[in-house]
Amino acid sequence: PPNKSATMVGSSPHPDENTPCSRPESREARRIVQTHIVTLSEEAGHGELAPSCPLSPHNDVLAAHEAAKRRLSGAVWKCGLCGKQFRSERHLDLHMHRKHADASPAGATSCLADECDLLRCPSWVKRLGDAAAACTEGALAVRREHCAALMHSCAFGPLFAQLEHEYCANLTCSYRQQLIAGHIDAHPPGHTRGGLGLLAFGVLGVAAVAVVCCACLGIPEAQNGGRTPTHQSKERSDSARAFRAAESGSVVRQTATRQRLYQPPRHTD
Repeated sequence: PPNKSATMVGSSPHPDENTPCSRPESREARRIVQTHIVTLSEEAGHGELAPSCPLSPHNDVLAAHEAAKRRLSGAVWKCGLCGKQFRSERHLDLHMHRKHADASPAGATSCLADECDLLRCPSWVKRLGDAAAACTEGALAVRREHCAALMHSCAFGPLFAQLEHEYCANLTCSYRQQLIAGHIDAHPPGHTRGGLGLLAFGVLGVAAVAVVCCACLGIPEAQNGGRTPTHQSKERSDSARAFRAAESGSVVRQTATRQRLYQPPRHTD
């Protein structure tokens, strides 16, 4: 049961949403970062994103607030910093903004909602049609440079190349037109498990294992003059038959020889 001493607030149907960083869009961006970019980083052996990465929780201005939110039941939410309860997550967000602004980590400056065009947040994709006419390649070239610098601060080597290809290279007007037309999916199947890149890496990995196995199976063949075990078994069988045939022929020849050498005496009358 709810704590009677806790205060239930948030009855206003239209609370002030004039906040510097969109919390709903930040949640979408944070989910994409955690389910795709962090997953890729861990699978590449790099672990969590480095503190220098703008997408890291260390730099997320809203990460502490999100971690302090508690959902009690239904639409009831609780602030983990002061214990107050709210009728919706929306009202709790406003409370966090107004009363607990100092809870953000010192030095945290990243509003993940600002990167929704790079990460292709669902709410951003829904609004994309309204801004399609204003799309300019010059502006997107600036965003591509920003995206490349951001990903470079979060990853290196093949992982950086994959993130740069998936998120930065697609910052073009033609790509956005395809999104609007529904010709491509902003987040194709498998995206939350590492994306299409991981699928490709998995296919290559299976192919590599197959090559290694074939190579291992081919070692005895190479060591035996290109003869496989099946060929060797057949050769042994042929040799055995040849030996038996030779042995039989030898017995026949020996018998014929003995018959020639032994001539029974002739009796003359």
